[in-house]
Amino acid sequence: MGSGRWQVDTRTSAGPPPVSSRSGKTLGRATVTHPGCMLFPEIETPALLIEQQVLLHNIEMMQRLADRHGVTLRPHIKTHKSIQIARMQLTPGACGIAVAKLSEAETMVRGGIHNIQIANQVVGASRVKRLLDLARLAQVSCSVDSPENVRELSEAFSTHGRTLSVLVEVDTGLHRCGLSDPEEIGKLCRLIDQCDGLQLAGIMTHAGHAYRASSAEEVAQIGRQEGEAMVNLAESLRREGFHVEQVSVGSTPTALHAAAVFGVTELRVGNYVFNDMIQVSLGVAAEDQCALSVLATVTSLPTNDRVVLDAGSKSLTTELGAHGNQRLTGFGKIIGTSARITRLSEEHGIIEGLDTRLRLGDRVRIIPNHACATVNLYDYAYIVDGESVRQQVPIDARGCVT
Repeated sequence: MGSGRWQVDTRTSAGPPPVSSRSGKTLGRATVTHPGCMLFPEIETPALLIEQQVLLHNIEMMQRLADRHGVTLRPHIKTHKSIQIARMQLTPGACGIAVAKLSEAETMVRGGIHNIQIANQVVGASRVKRLLDLARLAQVSCSVDSPENVRELSEAFSTHGRTLSVLVEVDTGLHRCGLSDPEEIGKLCRLIDQCDGLQLAGIMTHAGHAYRASSAEEVAQIGRQEGEAMVNLAESLRREGFHVEQVSVGSTPTALHAAAVFGVTELRVGNYVFNDMIQVSLGVAAEDQCALSVLATVTSLPTNDRVVLDAGSKSLTTELGAHGNQRLTGFGKIIGTSARITRLSEEHGIIEGLDTRLRLGDRVRIIPNHACATVNLYDYAYIVDGESVRQQVPIDARGCVT
């Protein structure tokens, strides 16, 4: 290996510990990046890679976290959109899955998964009909945060002699969907109890504002506040006579802290399955705990300080952070180096400012900023183990946005 800046540094950087198996052996991956490096020559680039051992480790660790605190785990599949990976999450003990959209739920039901929470509002006649059709095939629930939607769902389900479980969405700080006024939440719960065709299953929230945190300590504080606010609200509603069985929280950054709050019953998390540079920036994961990467090829070396890759915005997305995260620089981190992609066009990623030793045709692996958005750009991914390609996995729910 040469002595240039692009050598792999095999030492563990500061931060969370390296990914290890139960035996204590550190899990390896084919990294990048010396002159002449030709990773996975059988795969055309750009391509989506999933490191098998890191994936399995991430799945196991979150299930163990949930088990340790006595809460059920409901993985959110919007991150991977894969029937096969959803099954891998269910095998160790997840109670079911969460989805963002009806079309994701429809895809998962076709794949044989039958316990699904739609962590979103289902509004409008056509979508309500699709939800009703799904309820004939699987155990489904959804979120509500308005009287109009409650009445709409009630009319559809009661007319067809069916009952839908609903969770009232609570705004614990993200200020997206959900109610924050306890009085309004109580009124909505009362309306649900009065409506035929509906059953109040509980309350749910997403503490996405943790992505704006400036430190790991702030993430922890938001997680504790998320759990405590939801538990206190559930207890208040129960005192009013409401049956609140589920107290569902959901955010990968806050999972460790919210799950530890006694009274939380369900953990809805998605990104943990892969992790990404957003999680790394928050101190939630280390780079070697990121299972997802994009394989790209050097296609142009126009100057000594500019490298051009064949992965652009159509392969990596232009996202620099979720929910106001401002801790990222560049459009992805190249594994094994300090290099970051500084510019993107549709089909090209540009690395500038390094006197590199990369050559035309060399390949690199890029940890994306946001795994969830990146996965939706691909029809399939390759599961790899070190330098071996194990299998090609379809992204079954790619493009499922309705």
